[in-house]
Amino acid sequence: MIAWFGATLTFAQGRFTDVLVSVVENKVIAVTGMGQSEIDLSVGETVVSIKGHGLTALAITSTRLLGFSSQLRRWSEQVLEADEHVNKSQVLRELSLVATDQHLYGFQETMAHWTGEALGGSERVQDLHAQGHLALVVTTDRLVGFSAFMNGFHMLPLQADERIQGIEHAGDAYLVKTSRRTVILRSRIAGWADVN
Repeated sequence: MIAWFGATLTFAQGRFTDVLVSVVENKVIAVTGMGQSEIDLSVGETVVSIKGHGLTALAITSTRLLGFSSQLRRWSEQVLEADEHVNKSQVLRELSLVATDQHLYGFQETMAHWTGEALGGSERVQDLHAQGHLALVVTTDRLVGFSAFMNGFHMLPLQADERIQGIEHAGDAYLVKTSRRTVILRSRIAGWADVN
């Protein structure tokens, strides 16, 4: 018996609309309306979790992160440090975001590409939000945004006494109110902007 994990299987014009992902023997397999793609596990590598949503699949293993792009029908890997541990993850239709104790990693489905951002020595992830085409990470030192459409992470340093007072999501934007300012991050515009 094979257990499949992912979004509910639905059809649109005769095609799967969501990727299905599973572990079969020593492989992680993704199935879409266009066929299937697999990636081999290394000897001793174990799968910690798998999830599929929309066009994107994420497999977290003991040694790496595996992102799958349905449009490109391709797996992409991000190797973890030997002592690195995954704390949180989110999978959206066109992106995945993973927070470890040492890095933030973002996977863009449209390019089958991983981007990494190191956390500072004492920096810790406090909160992770993901909706639409955008993810937001609140750390002890900064706000970090990641979009399905824009390259890289978008950072906004927080001042020493600055505290988050509220986070709102509307459309494809996050509005963050702090004790000092109000800022916005949009999925299709690079960087943070002040709201007057």
